[in-house]
Amino acid sequence: MSYEKIKDTIDAIKAKVAAFGELTIEQKKKINYKFRLEWNFNSNSMEGNTLTIEETRSVMVGNLTVNDKPLKDVLEMQGHDQVIAEILRIGKGELRLSEKRIKEIHSGIMHEENPERKNKIGQWKEQANEIINSKGEKYLFVAPEEVPEKIHALLNKTNASIDAINANKKNAPHPIDVAMEFHLDYLDIHPFYDGNGRTARILTNLILISLGYNPFWINEKDRAIYYNYISDIQGYGGSKELFFEYCAGLIERSEQLVLKAIQDIDIEEEDDLQKEISLLKRQLEGEIFTKSPINIYDIFQFINTDVWQPLSIIINQFDDLFSESKTKHLVNRQSEIYPTKSILPIFNPFEKSTKPKEITIFGHEIYENDIYKVEWNHLKYGLKKAKNNTIYEINFSLSFETTSYNLKLSVNHLEIWKTNFAYNEFPHKEEIEKVKKDLGKNIINNIKNDIQ
Repeated sequence: MSYEKIKDTIDAIKAKVAAFGELTIEQKKKINYKFRLEWNFNSNSMEGNTLTIEETRSVMVGNLTVNDKPLKDVLEMQGHDQVIAEILRIGKGELRLSEKRIKEIHSGIMHEENPERKNKIGQWKEQANEIINSKGEKYLFVAPEEVPEKIHALLNKTNASIDAINANKKNAPHPIDVAMEFHLDYLDIHPFYDGNGRTARILTNLILISLGYNPFWINEKDRAIYYNYISDIQGYGGSKELFFEYCAGLIERSEQLVLKAIQDIDIEEEDDLQKEISLLKRQLEGEIFTKSPINIYDIFQFINTDVWQPLSIIINQFDDLFSESKTKHLVNRQSEIYPTKSILPIFNPFEKSTKPKEITIFGHEIYENDIYKVEWNHLKYGLKKAKNNTIYEINFSLSFETTSYNLKLSVNHLEIWKTNFAYNEFPHKEEIEKVKKDLGKNIINNIKNDIQ
């Protein structure tokens, strides 16, 4: 469905909701709680917050002691909830976006223990910021000295559009157009040292709510789509229409949810059940997880996707400086086993296989092997213009103990990262980002030394 048609669908749903008349107090409470929970949990977890859906619920009722989770995560979730609860309470009405309000929102959702970082909260950035997108390419945001002017221009444009809508002017844009344009422009400025994604989503939803629309959130399964659209727009001037269409679909979901609540249809989604099941499996209070085949496999899946792949993006950026590169996978110090197929398979149409599907890590069956170590070994050969070392070895290993697992990263046999976690814990996004930067700097310094 096109973006324009989705907007028409949203407005049609709003008309249906309006036809039911004033919502009851109970319906309002149910809808607001659902919006708060999803918005809090999903927006914060996108930025590396470790609280589960149930722990988010706990913080929303005032509990600040949550399963030994970092205090920063708890306080940022609490602050985020207070900010959006107030936005939902005020609801539709006159809106005037200002620099003061943006800075107040940032101050409300951020928490830092480090004094230097604490002083940056609620202040425009003083250092340039950048991201490495999903394709491993660097994207620089607006320079610090340009932020005040860019924000001022964005607020003038957005407030003028909001005024036109409120005045029912003939040429007024659609409210969703205003919110989406603001979202992309704000992300391109990235005005703060951190927390830009959360503030962008809060401000975008603030615009929607003030103009009579419901907030949207991005579920875990949809995050890659969201980030890919933004990367394409920022890096290649991709289609805004596709991004708007995607986000409009999320707004439509929220409008449908309100319609369901009015019709007394349960608005507890299947996703909520899955989150609860996941919580029971992985976050049982007081439970000590120990080494087992399935725990090993779960940890491997996360580390391979969420740690090694981001590291490999950094590593691959140096490919052009070498003649060739190669990555090997080892399990218990043995090479990866590749699946083989029979050239002439025996086929019996009356025979039904009862053999269970094997679960493997790089070809090694997890129930047939006591897996104690998995390694990603990356080699680069032939450093161009090298006067010293021409071969580089980056080794990343995951080893399993009885009640914990260990991670280690080295470049040319010199360790640059070593840490360990319990089986129900995972590295934070912030830590992974730091390791990526350290890895890149280490390789650069090595290359500089070897070509001098």
